[in-house]
Amino acid sequence: MKIIITGAAGQIGSSLAWRLKDKHDLVLVDNLRNGHYNKIEDLECPFYNVSVASPDLFDIFSGDYDAIIHLAGVTTLPDCECNPVDTLSSNVLGTSNVLNFSRRKGIPHVIFASTAAVYEQNKEDVLTEDLDINPRLYYSLSKKMCEELIASYRKNYGCNITTLRFFNIFGPDGDKERLNPPLINYVHRELMKGLPPVLCGDGEQVRDFICIDDVLAMIELCLDKKPNDTFNVCTGVTTSVNQITKWVSEELGLEHLGIKYRKSNQLWDTYPDLFEGQYPFDKNIVVEETEKYTKGSYEKAKKILGWEPSTDIESEVKRIARLIK
Repeated sequence: MKIIITGAAGQIGSSLAWRLKDKHDLVLVDNLRNGHYNKIEDLECPFYNVSVASPDLFDIFSGDYDAIIHLAGVTTLPDCECNPVDTLSSNVLGTSNVLNFSRRKGIPHVIFASTAAVYEQNKEDVLTEDLDINPRLYYSLSKKMCEELIASYRKNYGCNITTLRFFNIFGPDGDKERLNPPLINYVHRELMKGLPPVLCGDGEQVRDFICIDDVLAMIELCLDKKPNDTFNVCTGVTTSVNQITKWVSEELGLEHLGIKYRKSNQLWDTYPDLFEGQYPFDKNIVVEETEKYTKGSYEKAKKILGWEPSTDIESEVKRIARLIK
């Protein structure tokens, strides 16, 4: 197949490109706002450094394509709150651009990267795809808007679009230098500096963590089966932030460095602009985000696609910790 991957220099996009490079003809797109070109420069695939929100983006592409895997977007929650125009442009306008291009070019399948963050105000113990969603943060709102655009394209034009709601992905290539890094990559970074990781809250908050390899397998399965549907991509297993941190420490032999803690409301303090001026961001929402409980169900993906993730989180976390550079 001939496939366009947007967001190709990010964690998921670059890992996916390396996985698919010998099986398909790939065209890679990324504006390098958050992605890193060194992750893909040795792939020898056509690469375009351009935003998916650019009005003439797809004028540069000729020929026929079999699929678009649309991963591009601004994804860090506090980054999105600090940069709302950029978020709406990249996430919503960019997705609209991709959908319109795919329709006009007659591309038979689009895979869209959504997020479990759309469930942010749902209080159910297990999050399923049939729940109503009513998020309020910019990142999750932007992804909900994208899902509504997708519903429109399915209904109005008969487009075939797979929406994947990713839960907490961990992998070796998570950006550990960004202001709010992925947990495992942050913990690895601090430990390798000889410092104890600093966690917000008491560390007992739990998430549904899923390994990048399971995510890539799900995307590849969707490329094959082309479902016109929405799926959670999760494990259905909850693990505390403390436990993840301890597993990484054990694997690196650095348990003696311990763990430090600070208040839950300090999670986004690396973005001070959020808390300045007459209308600062509500720190109670930061506390909610820090301490939230997240558990998904993948039963729909299992039933329809036959997909199941690895649920041995300890071995996966320790394996990934060994791979981080």
